[in-house]
Formats: sequence, C-alpha cells, structure tokens
Amino acid sequence: MSEPLHDLVHSIDIQAPRATVWDVMTGMDSVPQWLGCMNYAAKAGATFHMQPDHARRAAGDITGATWCDLEELRKPELLRFSWYMPGTPKTIVTIELEEVDTGTTRATLTHSGWDQFPVQMVQAIHAMLDGGWKSFVLPGLKAASEAALAAGR
Repeated sequence: MSEPLHDLVHSIDIQAPRATVWDVMTGMDSVPQWLGCMNYAAKAGATFHMQPDHARRAAGDITGATWCDLEELRKPELLRFSWYMPGTPKTIVTIELEEVDTGTTRATLTHSGWDQFPVQMVQAIHAMLDGGWKSFVLPGLKAASEAALAAGR
C-alpha cells in the first residue's frame, strides 16, 4: 500500500504591505488576473471556476474548469476555498498572509485533502498542481501585488 499524498505547501515573499496583498488577493477585479478564474465574488459560499483554457475563460465557458467554493475570508490574513470537480471530494486551498518585515508580506499556500483519494487516482494532478501553485499562482499574486503598490493602490 502506498503512502497518501502530502499537502502541497509553498510560500513567496512579496514586497508590499499585507493590506495591499490582501486587497489584490481578494479583490473582485484582481483575483481573476492572478488566479486565472471566472465568476469570483468575495463572499463566503460563492462558487467560482478555475479555467486553465484561456479561450474558454474569455468566452465564459466553464467546461473542464475546476470548481471552487469560497469557504472563508479572514481579513487581512486568510483566504480559503475548496477545489474540486463536480462529483468528487473537495480539497482545500488556504492562502495565509504574514507580515515578515515592514513592507514585506509572506504568502503561504497550502493545498490539503489529498488523503481522501487513492494515490494512483490523483498523483498526476497533485504533481501538476504542485508546480502550478509554486510557479504560476503565487508568482502571479506577487507580481499583481507589487504592481498595485507601485501604482499607489
């Protein structure tokens, strides 16, 4: 029997105050930019869709998209949402913000809940997300937050 898959955990330091990062991380206009999602609303219980296909996202098509339910917003430190395909168990994505120095915020993303799946069923998606959260999503949040700060927002 194989070991269950571990939680995915990645952090990035952002050269912006926590309030700025929070506004970008949860803002109606900014979330679709750094998270690549559609239908986002900043309220607990709202469902949004992560659509990796740019053409479908532009057309508002949720075919093949991952579904996400906004579970919790705790200003200015925590955003939590479920991540799932309809008919499958939900996994949980949590992004926590910590002020590590004046003007520097650490964003830590944890994607948990993998233990409810057989390893062989989700191993490929787990590996893909491990790279995606680390190489695209968190750097996108960093870039958007630092650009917002530079623009005086």
